[in-house]
Amino acid sequence: MNISLSRIRRIRVPGLTINTANDINNHGQIVGQFTDANGAVHGFVYNDGVLCQIDYPGARNTNVIGINNLGQMVGMFGTPTGTFGFVYDRGTFGQLAFPGAGNLTIANAINDRGEIVGVFQTPAGAGRSFLFKANQYQPLQVPGAQEAAAEAINASGQIIGNYPDAKGTHGFVYLENAGVFFMPLNCPNTKVTALRAINNEGQIAGGCIDQAGNEHPFLYIAGSLNPIVIPGAVSVGVNGINDHGKMVGNIRLGIGPAEAFVGTIWC
Repeated sequence: MNISLSRIRRIRVPGLTINTANDINNHGQIVGQFTDANGAVHGFVYNDGVLCQIDYPGARNTNVIGINNLGQMVGMFGTPTGTFGFVYDRGTFGQLAFPGAGNLTIANAINDRGEIVGVFQTPAGAGRSFLFKANQYQPLQVPGAQEAAAEAINASGQIIGNYPDAKGTHGFVYLENAGVFFMPLNCPNTKVTALRAINNEGQIAGGCIDQAGNEHPFLYIAGSLNPIVIPGAVSVGVNGINDHGKMVGNIRLGIGPAEAFVGTIWC
């Protein structure tokens, strides 16, 4: 079954370059990052045409990657000593750094229970996944994979992400409550599959990446991978999906640059 996106709207703010739209919650709040006229990178939350800038105190750059239905946000910020994750809740920042990690921790998503998933880099440089729950960090080891990236988590504790091996890049689904992995999840006829978002209905958004590096989005529902069709699009990365079928991400039409967008799925 092919799925179409309707009411596609570019996310544009005069004087700013919106780099990416990363996530959307059920209230229509969109988060991501933008670059100002001086080249500085800032996080943002955007709703009904109003953009609010979000900067981690003292950071060189900030990117808001995930938002839940309570308005709690997560992401990453950069300093001269490394890149670290953060959680932002009602005006207060908290730093996230996986214990014993190298100088990189990124928080990718937060669910309505306040559970956070993301990635960290070991001192040896390997990329690993983590779950932050009840104020404790838990490593997520994908069976047989040397590296993995947890990208999103929903309210039921379903975690999705990706891992590489000699054959390509594959998706995985992890049921936190049962401790069970479902893998690999692959696009047909491509070596690179990217799972990027999951909503509370269990719908998974991702993309099949071709040899030219263009991404072709899909919605994975009840064991079926359904292509998302957007006429005229060369490459589309869907980064977030809410429970009402609204998606955000980046879209490239023709030879122009990619732009942040929001749209609604229609079967």
